[in-house]
Amino acid sequence: MESICAIKDIYKTLYQFEKAFAEVHDITINEAMLLCCLKDGETKSAGMISEYIGLSNSRVSKVITAVENKGYIRRNINKNDKRQMFFSLTPDGKEKIRQMMNAELRFDGLFGKLKACMEKG
Repeated sequence: MESICAIKDIYKTLYQFEKAFAEVHDITINEAMLLCCLKDGETKSAGMISEYIGLSNSRVSKVITAVENKGYIRRNINKNDKRQMFFSLTPDGKEKIRQMMNAELRFDGLFGKLKACMEKG
């Protein structure tokens, strides 16, 4: 039972980190991962983004919509297949990535808390 409690504490720690991250940067971890997926400048399909982030297609669709609504990505229709969409960064998206690259994320504190949780279990 101790292991279950440790897992609960790990989830709680990660949730608190993501909440604080979103409050400071006005973007969720999943949204930041989507931007990282596109930072190389290449356009990518929703399937490619889903594979990179590791989320289901329906969840990625919601993340794409959220990031698009924030103005960080643009949707491009495939000229050869109108059913297929490709996504790329906008100038605001590139700026957000620059900000994130320079941000202090304080992983040491997160990793310390996670280690303490694992030592309980």
